[in-house]
Amino acid sequence: MKQYIYKKKFYNVRVVYTGYFVVFIFILAMYAMFTTGNYLWSVVAIVCVYQFINTFVSLANPQEVDIDDKYIAFKGFGKEHKYYFTDIKDFRVKEMATSKKIYLRINKDDFSLFKGRYWIDCYYFNDSDELFMYFIKKEDEIHPDTIKAYAHRSNQFTPQQKEQKKKKKQKKQI
Repeated sequence: MKQYIYKKKFYNVRVVYTGYFVVFIFILAMYAMFTTGNYLWSVVAIVCVYQFINTFVSLANPQEVDIDDKYIAFKGFGKEHKYYFTDIKDFRVKEMATSKKIYLRINKDDFSLFKGRYWIDCYYFNDSDELFMYFIKKEDEIHPDTIKAYAHRSNQFTPQQKEQKKKKKQKKQI
């Protein structure tokens, strides 16, 4: 089993303190809504509730990712979401390569506000490159017939290998 852990200092600043800040903004929005009678503050309150659920309830920003041959687990705030690969029907990755950030959806047909969607900021995890590439390769493994998987397979060659393939192809055409 391989464990990837979010660097504690960055996790506290980027996730935990942001969650506390959202709670503070929620309290201010509720106070402003009831003292001024301006119900537009309810929109701010709804956004704060959504972010609170993402941070502290649904584990959308996990502190730890455990990967084994049989399962993948996301941990944080004393909770764990574990998915056995045999039970995964859908594994979709949206990668932001420049920032090494992943948005992962697992079994989106079983949609829940509380489970199945994760923001993984690989840059701040130990072995960040390995973790980032794992998610991309796992999606290609689970969904090998997608255009995205085909693009990943065709882009894995070095420029020299691509040139050699191009020359071989040209020779075959002659």
